[in-house]
Amino acid sequence: MKFKNNRLLHGSAALLLAGILLLTGGCRAGVTKNNDTASANDSASVTTTLNPATAAAAQKVLKFYQSVTLDQPRAQLETMLAVAGEVQADGQVAYHDPGSGYGVLITYGEDDKVFAKRLLPTATAPELAALNPFPVSDKQAYRMAVGMPFYEVQDVMGSDGIEISLSKPESGCTKQITGLGWFNPDGSYAVVTLNLPQGLVVGSEFVTR
Repeated sequence: MKFKNNRLLHGSAALLLAGILLLTGGCRAGVTKNNDTASANDSASVTTTLNPATAAAAQKVLKFYQSVTLDQPRAQLETMLAVAGEVQADGQVAYHDPGSGYGVLITYGEDDKVFAKRLLPTATAPELAALNPFPVSDKQAYRMAVGMPFYEVQDVMGSDGIEISLSKPESGCTKQITGLGWFNPDGSYAVVTLNLPQGLVVGSEFVTR
């Protein structure tokens, strides 16, 4: 995933290793679910060195999600994952890794290929919470303004976040949508969605358990 004119780190030291998929983005007007007035100093961007063991643990639980690619045929995906899918009420299909407890939620297109995917974390997702230098708050998530560039997101959230969703462009649109997540030890997490390749904010949300 590449953004134009940002400070996204590359390599194993980056926190962006790989969600809540907000398809309200794309070419339609984005929204941030905001009912709070945020202070100006909820977070400061910091530089941290990621412990290799922590990175390895996160990479392990994200592998199931990362193995799925957009436009992948359903039959190929199900053979690769080797687990039965659970069809949801809205037609999406959930697959869970019996080893880690994490999963991936798939939206299939009319061609029965992957249109979108999002990470299904465990209740507290400790492997992902360990990536954050400090907890994030709802106020930080709700400070996201539509059109905000990624480097400002980094400043507000304090780190790069983790890719937890990705979708193809909607009909009539040329922009993909990705969701980045920041996880807390109590299972809550912030989600910021951005368009690609520009990396501009489309929306944001704070999820509680």
